[in-house]
Amino acid sequence: MSARFRFLLALSLISVTTVVVAQDIPANMPKRKPGLWEMQTTGMGGHQQTMKLCLDADTDQAMYKMGTQMSGQKCSKFNIDVKGNSVVSDAVCKVDGPNGPMSVTSHSETKFDGDASYHTEGHVSYDPAPAGMGQMAVSSTGRWVGPCAAGQKPGDMIMSNGQSMNIKDMHP
Repeated sequence: MSARFRFLLALSLISVTTVVVAQDIPANMPKRKPGLWEMQTTGMGGHQQTMKLCLDADTDQAMYKMGTQMSGQKCSKFNIDVKGNSVVSDAVCKVDGPNGPMSVTSHSETKFDGDASYHTEGHVSYDPAPAGMGQMAVSSTGRWVGPCAAGQKPGDMIMSNGQSMNIKDMHP
């Protein structure tokens, strides 16, 4: 996987997931139902991206941590607030960008509808701005669509372009 693709995926994960840094995931964090999830994200380049992910409890936790592990980021600020079915997170992190270190400031609010769907609204600022893009609004919706397909294992992801990978196999 190219470094640019890993970087963009990491930014996407930072933008739309509640990234946990050097702390445990709160016990009251809403859980997603195991099985096949379809996730639609808008904001990365203005185009809607759809991916499907075979999820289990371990992969669900790994998704929360992946952005930090992929980017080698260090966060000077990280706050997460879980109230019922709502999760609000704020972070200021240093990321190894394509042209050197950059600061990423993010705020996201996620509302879960039970364990079978969620919607996230987020805002991300970059300094310095990669490719002239200093600000980005991100929206993401996820919904459980059923059991994982035959032959899929937890972590298997199918991207919008048809590329398949297992997120557990990704390395920085």
